Amino acid sequence: MNKPAVEIRRIDSYDLPVIEEAVADFFKEIKSPKINHSKRVLIKPNALGAYPPERAVTTHPIVLEAIIRYFLDRKKEIWFGDSPGNSVAFETVWQTCGFSSLAEKYHLKVVNFSTLGFRELSYKDINIKVSEALFQCGIVINVGKYKTHQLTAFTGALKNLFGFVPGLAKSEYHRLYPDTNSFAAMLTALYAVIGNRITYSIIDGITGMDGNGPSAGKPHHFGLLFGSTSIPAVDYVASRIMGFQLKDVPYLSSALIMDGILPSQIKIPVSFRNYSIPDADINSVKVIQKTLKYVPGIARKAFRKVYYFYPAVSERCKQCGICVKSCPVKAISWQNDTKPYIHKEQCIKCLCCHELCPYQAIDIKKSLLARLGV
Repeated sequence: MNKPAVEIRRIDSYDLPVIEEAVADFFKEIKSPKINHSKRVLIKPNALGAYPPERAVTTHPIVLEAIIRYFLDRKKEIWFGDSPGNSVAFETVWQTCGFSSLAEKYHLKVVNFSTLGFRELSYKDINIKVSEALFQCGIVINVGKYKTHQLTAFTGALKNLFGFVPGLAKSEYHRLYPDTNSFAAMLTALYAVIGNRITYSIIDGITGMDGNGPSAGKPHHFGLLFGSTSIPAVDYVASRIMGFQLKDVPYLSSALIMDGILPSQIKIPVSFRNYSIPDADINSVKVIQKTLKYVPGIARKAFRKVYYFYPAVSERCKQCGICVKSCPVKAISWQNDTKPYIHKEQCIKCLCCHELCPYQAIDIKKSLLARLGV
């Protein structure tokens, strides 16, 4: 039985020397032959969209800088990349998130996963396109952000792997796997085919997000940095500390089982064994699919008439058009008043519009039963 370790540090602010010390401690878990024999390192942040660091949507550049400096000290060539949401130019995302200045300062190779080519891999009956960048580097550091998520409840290390899926394939997978359970199965398949290529995962929870994550929630100072060689283990520990149970995060049980991990056997620092964040707002991400799992199939059609949710464009809309471009089934169109309109009969409730809107202008409307969290 696998008994992975999860490292956790309390860090009050984005203080580079403090984070560098934590990162150096974390990376002691990487076996020395891996460090010595691998010339190239790929650092993959959470680069969901064009959000400044203070919004707490993307990985903070100071955390990334600490990792960059660690590997530059060891004379490694560093690739720095991701495949952001489809609707915003890669260069705009990199600039707004504070990543471009890092690349310029340290002369890094910036890699757009959407333009480098891909390999198509299969797990069971799920085929997944994965950026070629992943296969060109001997060391891969996966750096997620500590947030709630409307579709998967929690996002940390494993959900961050979705960034290895290039460009338009993301929209296609949202179309093919629109609900919580099918999307979780796709994420589990993604982990099955590339998880062994990830050397180490870090979750930036110094300032994360709760409420309507992954982009429309509120920044929350958690003061935590997580790290592990095991993606399911670090997600389990981090999500538990935020207040989730194992059953709340739909992909997590499958990933733990896949790696032969029992939650009780994950090693964590003694001071965090019974620790949980008392005021994290996680209730708003417990969406309809969690309840539908327990409704008999024959009753689901009737149940959906009284228990439902849907995205809606609010008065905060700035007419940027990102929601129109990002919808995988083209269920959003421009109306005569130039405001986007979401066609409910076409909407598959993947919530891409909610996730990618830079102005938090997509609300999630819920029926009374859904609001009560039955």
